[in-house]
Amino acid sequence: MIEEIMLADTPVEQREQILRDSCDQIEERSYTKRFTQEDTNDRRAELASVQIQISNLEQELSEVKAEFKGKLKPLVERLQGIISELKSGGEYVTTDTFKFCYPEEKMVAYFAPDGHKIEQRSMRPEERARTVFQAIRKTGTED
Repeated sequence: MIEEIMLADTPVEQREQILRDSCDQIEERSYTKRFTQEDTNDRRAELASVQIQISNLEQELSEVKAEFKGKLKPLVERLQGIISELKSGGEYVTTDTFKFCYPEEKMVAYFAPDGHKIEQRSMRPEERARTVFQAIRKTGTED
């Protein structure tokens, strides 16, 4: 029967030299070296330490990601706004507009403060009644 531990009675420090001197051949091989109880305890302590370090770094990473997301979000929103404005060919604004009724053409037009027409539509029945202002208003086309 082959022994589980060769030279078990010999001190560990001397075993390798005796095995080297008395073997038939030396071959390099890979294998799993069994841990002693002390090695197991050391690795478990190292495991706990590494897990704590990983946890701390992951927490830092989460904080950094949150900070960057906070900085990135308004930029992404602005980017989407710019793209939308470019697609529509202008900026969407809310401002006072000026409505003019043209009873002769049966049309209504809305103008922006800078004088540009922004909308034109057919006149509704309730808008057909002429007002004093329509008779005296200036549109810039007078002689």
